[in-house]
Amino acid sequence: MYKNLVMVFAIFLLSAGMALAEEMSEEDMTDVVTVEFTGVAVELYEPAEGLLGAPTIWAVEVTSAEEGAICSDIINVTVAQATPGPWGTVDENVTVGDSVEVYGAYVEDETGCTVTLQGSMDYYFELADEETEVVEETEDGEVVEDEVVVEETEDDEV
Repeated sequence: MYKNLVMVFAIFLLSAGMALAEEMSEEDMTDVVTVEFTGVAVELYEPAEGLLGAPTIWAVEVTSAEEGAICSDIINVTVAQATPGPWGTVDENVTVGDSVEVYGAYVEDETGCTVTLQGSMDYYFELADEETEVVEETEDGEVVEDEVVVEETEDDEV
């Protein structure tokens, strides 16, 4: 049953994406609202076999975004689809549970809001540098040290 629902959802998104692509001329692309946020990759929706052209979508739980910029705590990010480009870049190393950075075109309609990487080669969906604040306290509760530790991804290594 779930497979059928996913297929219907994928077909809907494909048709909506194709309609959006047809409506958006180069002039319209300049008016696109872009968003940048960080979050946790929750689930990957890949097209079922036989659904050529259906979108590939990551569900992302938003952890940090400009206030009021996004309508939901979980955003579907369309990272690939068989519609005209240009398309942004996707880090193929992202897995469920990873922290990600997203920059793309924000679309809000009656069904909610989504982000797509379609429309600019500058858009991206990639692993995020994780920042963790480390605070040490004495037995009295006084802060001894306050530093930020940044975990580097493979792309950041020199």
